[in-house]
Amino acid sequence: MDPWTASLYACILEAHTFKPGNIYAGRSGYADLLRSGFLLGNNIHEMCEETQQELYRGVGRYIHEAVIKRTQVVPTNTNLGIILLHIPLALAFQRGGTQVREALFEIVHSTTVEDAVEVMHAIRESGALVGQPEQGPDVRSENGVKIVREKGYTLLQLFEISSSWDTIASEWVHGFPITFSGAQNLLCGGSVLTLYLNILATHPDSLIRRKYGMECAEKVRCQAEKMLKNFSLVNIREWDHALFSQGINPGTTADLVSASICVALLKDDSVLERLIEQSREICET
Repeated sequence: MDPWTASLYACILEAHTFKPGNIYAGRSGYADLLRSGFLLGNNIHEMCEETQQELYRGVGRYIHEAVIKRTQVVPTNTNLGIILLHIPLALAFQRGGTQVREALFEIVHSTTVEDAVEVMHAIRESGALVGQPEQGPDVRSENGVKIVREKGYTLLQLFEISSSWDTIASEWVHGFPITFSGAQNLLCGGSVLTLYLNILATHPDSLIRRKYGMECAEKVRCQAEKMLKNFSLVNIREWDHALFSQGINPGTTADLVSASICVALLKDDSVLERLIEQSREICET
């Protein structure tokens, strides 16, 4: 499966599947997630065509362009995290063949100051909730951009600064371990829902941490762990209602699931039918 098709299917499947606290089929915002997925698929298609013609313009620029095109149709932030994960993965699979990890390492470690600036603009323009950074330049301000230019921070260095409190930044810095592990989970028979719970039970969600603090993120992590140990769709649906009614949405976890699906499909697209069937069964239960 080509990278843009894998990205599109991953976005659709992640959006459709029941995930406690998040948007899924039948919940408000579902249509915007689908629109965002189609737009990103188009962006990745254009990016891959350019790189095939040796017209590569930098990973930061492609991330920024994907955000711009999405905001023209869907003004609220639906997929910044997905964009940040899917674009480097798509590039790596296109370039790397069987050496995907090596290609991804090269992409990440060859980022520039301009890549950092482009992504800072993308974050600001995306409508994403971004709070005061714990350290380093503030992506919300022009002064932050000035600091990045003055100090010569590359995009990787910017992510290194934030990797201790942001899981997507940590993925960039450490070789996308959660994403590749998640893909392997799916390839070995796991469902999208169980992968979602597994990631949430292991990694406190970055978005919850930004919105409500680490204590809340850790509480949700512990709840996910309990849901896995005593798996019951009835209990999980009750938990979903409680989370959603409080506005507690593990959005970073959903982004990591989307990236995991994308990688799984790029490795073996035959899993798509099973993942769709598993999602359907959960929705009908």
